Amino acid sequence: MVGTEREAEKGESSRGREMIPDVAKGRKLKFSEFLTSPIVSVLVGNRRTFLIHSGLLNGESEKLCNSLKGGFVEAEEWKINLPDEDPELFGYYVEYLYRDSPLLTRSVANYCDYVTLARLYALGERLGALNFQSIALRRFTASLQSNTPIPELSVCELLEIACATITARLVEDPMRAQIFWYASSRIPQLQKFDMFRQLLKELPELGGCLCMTVSKPQPAKPAESSQMRFEAESEYSLESSGRFQENPWLCETKEIS
Repeated sequence: MVGTEREAEKGESSRGREMIPDVAKGRKLKFSEFLTSPIVSVLVGNRRTFLIHSGLLNGESEKLCNSLKGGFVEAEEWKINLPDEDPELFGYYVEYLYRDSPLLTRSVANYCDYVTLARLYALGERLGALNFQSIALRRFTASLQSNTPIPELSVCELLEIACATITARLVEDPMRAQIFWYASSRIPQLQKFDMFRQLLKELPELGGCLCMTVSKPQPAKPAESSQMRFEAESEYSLESSGRFQENPWLCETKEIS
């Protein structure tokens, strides 16, 4: 009896893995349809567990999707563990998954918002969430100018994020480029700050990156996007969303014998 139950559980896990690649073939889904997808448990920082509809991860996080598709423990148990991530920061990502609205819906005016958005951008890189990164970058650059009043301590935090948590690339990462450009315009003030001098010692690349952006114009800001992630509920007629329409997450799912 126990063996039969285990086989059933294994079958359900395998069935779940089969559902992910078959999502939204040929059309964009409504938000309500995403809520019919299987639930995945994500333990973050060994402190907080988020229960997320797996369909919302499809196409939004390469790392999390791959965890559920391969022969990993996560795929068998339908659970993902992110021990090194901050639950508070990850909460922004969960909110993004469930809402078709920009990060930090308020105006980005407080200097703390810039640090938060840079950290969210770095989180997006670790998760392989390119769209999430793009939104964080657009929000970061929307009101950023050379005279934006960001305190030296926060500028140092941004520099540490740029050098220590965002990957350096042959073609400079756009978030790093914006941070280095802004900091280079504040070098006279930063040189009087102990933390900045310490960062120059600890981060070998920092000095060179700042020197390359001194007196240069601000890097191009990304264009705003009006694209919505979900189809509006009202854009489907009663006929097209008929009462006998199949669950999109079960279509073409292989039967597990």
